[in-house]
Amino acid sequence: MQRSFTTRYFPWLVLIPALAWFVLFVAYPFLYSLVSSFFLWFVQNPSASKFVGLKNYIDLFHDPRFVTAVRNTFLYAGLKTGLVVFLGIILAKTLFAIKFGGRIYMFSIFLPSLCSAVAIGLFFTYLYQPQFGLFNILLKQISIPRQGFLNSPQQAIYCVIFTEIWQALGFSTLIFLTGLNTIPEVFYEAAQIDGASAFTAFWKVIFPLARRVFLFITAVTAISAFQAFDLVFVMTLSGGGTGGASGGPGYSSYTMALQVYNDGMIRSQTGMASAVAFILFIIVGILTIFQLKVLKPEWEY
Repeated sequence: MQRSFTTRYFPWLVLIPALAWFVLFVAYPFLYSLVSSFFLWFVQNPSASKFVGLKNYIDLFHDPRFVTAVRNTFLYAGLKTGLVVFLGIILAKTLFAIKFGGRIYMFSIFLPSLCSAVAIGLFFTYLYQPQFGLFNILLKQISIPRQGFLNSPQQAIYCVIFTEIWQALGFSTLIFLTGLNTIPEVFYEAAQIDGASAFTAFWKVIFPLARRVFLFITAVTAISAFQAFDLVFVMTLSGGGTGGASGGPGYSSYTMALQVYNDGMIRSQTGMASAVAFILFIIVGILTIFQLKVLKPEWEY
């Protein structure tokens, strides 16, 4: 009888801590945020909050900050995901072909992924500094005019994106390299015997066999890009040196995650911040489902 009780209930007892964590830190905050998005919410006195229905959502689409944040977020996600996947597979293929010293090169590429985003953001802020930054010093050596970088409304968002690509590239390269190593050597040999070009071998052999790896990297990178906050917050703090708030100059590098923070923590507009967060959740959910449909493996070996 004792053995039967243990067999039946022990798995549920083990799951209780994980279930409690999920309820307290995932389910409850999500439902709280969803409900508050339909209210003019007062954090200090929630009982005094006023139900406004869809007003928060309607007001968002008339808010130029939100329109700019959505545009920048999609730009951020598109560039980061595309370049991280593209450069990751190129670096992985290069390291896969290296017979000696490959682990050292892989470690040097992966190292930025282990560093704090705040530290990297501060470091690159100095590199992008218009007056004494290293990048402008190097550009001057090849007779290119001084660039504004983080002080420029046209360049600030791209500076942050390329910094995050540099940090995330090591992780994608490592995963791609691991995926390439799992493909049996016989498939590469068959492609060489058939005289397949490098592109044909990749598209007809590597991509189908490593489709799960592509799906994982694409989904993880896209989700993290849509949640972009830390580097944007650190690198554009004070508008890159122009005296404004994060997301500057002006709102040129504003993102949806940054607007959630600014509306919720700075302006105490919890309802508006929750509405932005829920819209972001819907966007990420739809794109993730789309990626699962498009990149879902059709067969296994």
